[in-house]
Amino acid sequence: MPSERIQRRIEALLDEADAAVAAREWAAVAEGARAVLAIDEGNEDAAAFLKMAASNETPFGAAPAGATPASEAAALPASAQPTVPSPPPPAAAALPESFGAGRFQVQRFLGEGGKKKVYLAHDALLGRDVAFSLIKTDGLDDVGRERIMREAQAMGRLTHPHIVSIFDIGEQDGSPYIIQG
Repeated sequence: MPSERIQRRIEALLDEADAAVAAREWAAVAEGARAVLAIDEGNEDAAAFLKMAASNETPFGAAPAGATPASEAAALPASAQPTVPSPPPPAAAALPESFGAGRFQVQRFLGEGGKKKVYLAHDALLGRDVAFSLIKTDGLDDVGRERIMREAQAMGRLTHPHIVSIFDIGEQDGSPYIIQG
């Protein structure tokens, strides 16, 4: 049985993997699942996340030539898991150093979807790692921006083990952002 400290680390890694699932960042899901399996080889949640990532990393869930099937990969010890590199930051834009007047120190780019860019950042004020989601505002009017803020506020009131927590909302250079953990 892992110590309370290690169990908290496992839970944090699983929460990060869960947030990556929501963002469909399969490399980050696999990375988090492998980190958990390195600590707790029998962790069923991590094995499920790894299986999910393996089946979603390529078009239509097809495994690349020579790849281990997802069910077999999930059964392998963490040391034998194939490594999947993190996605690179967008080529057109350099990785920002921080957001929120320096409060959120960017550690790496996690991914980008149609509506937001997501970064792993360290909240210097509270001393914890968070997902910093910068909402894309191209084509949004004031009503659209207000809707985004209302949705974030509503999400912030929800508490459930399978829902990512909202820690903060704000604006960065005219674009709304959401801090998740």
